[in-house]
Amino acid sequence: MTAAKQAMRKSAKKYTGQWQWLIVLALFFAGCASQDRAPLLSSGAAPIYPPQAQAQGVEGEVTVEYDVTEQGLVINAVVIQSEPDQVFDAAALKAVSSWRFTPARRDGAPIAQQALVSKLSFQVGTRATDEPRATRR
Repeated sequence: MTAAKQAMRKSAKKYTGQWQWLIVLALFFAGCASQDRAPLLSSGAAPIYPPQAQAQGVEGEVTVEYDVTEQGLVINAVVIQSEPDQVFDAAALKAVSSWRFTPARRDGAPIAQQALVSKLSFQVGTRATDEPRATRR
């Protein structure tokens, strides 16, 4: 191979490496600049196991539907299913009402979300657990 060809290849490799970094950076910043996103749970309390139910060894689940405002506050929380009926409802509603979200965004602006659903589980011997991933129905 001639010296000129070797120099050309070396120069091409040099610039190819720079282009690869440029592509990686462009993709990274494009992902960061995404204008749309779902609401993200940022804070709030876990449900408190009702003492009487815990003492009796009662376990169950509560499914709660709620809306999240543009400010990330939970409103309109309602129980849509519970087992056993009404045993854990108040604890579940109190916990969900305490949750705060980073609001959903569309085109970069915060938006309200309706009909998000979370299932909260109550099991003896463990702290009541929640499924903080909000899903739309």
